[in-house]
Amino acid sequence: MSRPIVAVVGRPNVGKSTFINALAGKACAKTGNKPGVTKGKQWIRLNKNVELLDTPGILWPKFEDQTVGLRLAFIGSIKDEILNTEELAMEMITFLTEKYPGVLEEKYSVEISEDSYECLRRIAESRHCLVKGNELDTEKAAKLLLDDFRNGRLGRITLETPENN
Repeated sequence: MSRPIVAVVGRPNVGKSTFINALAGKACAKTGNKPGVTKGKQWIRLNKNVELLDTPGILWPKFEDQTVGLRLAFIGSIKDEILNTEELAMEMITFLTEKYPGVLEEKYSVEISEDSYECLRRIAESRHCLVKGNELDTEKAAKLLLDDFRNGRLGRITLETPENN
């Protein structure tokens, strides 16, 4: 008798392995808050009748709409190592100040300006992100902002709404 086989596929860093672990009721598949944790295919037996195939995330090689790529970068589906984190954080600041006014002020106790780099500097100052010589570490502040967003510490935020799809 053949067993039903279910493959779990999707974009990187959307919770495929977490979903499998929830179904299995235990940590069978390795998970992490970054893309690329699942390196290859992995079979997980739910019971004697059902097996699941956990797969690495799949991205198409080119985005026609750059907003799609930006949103995927925001949520961590594109590896931070290949991105300019400060530029990504400044895009995040622009998005948040436009769509979710007050979120950054509340979270980081900063005054928001029109200049997203200045906002990033203020976040670095607020969070004491410093390098040698007491210079502001905007790279560290950028990583902190993206991490706060990805872990839900900025509140419930959606990147897409029906009118902009």
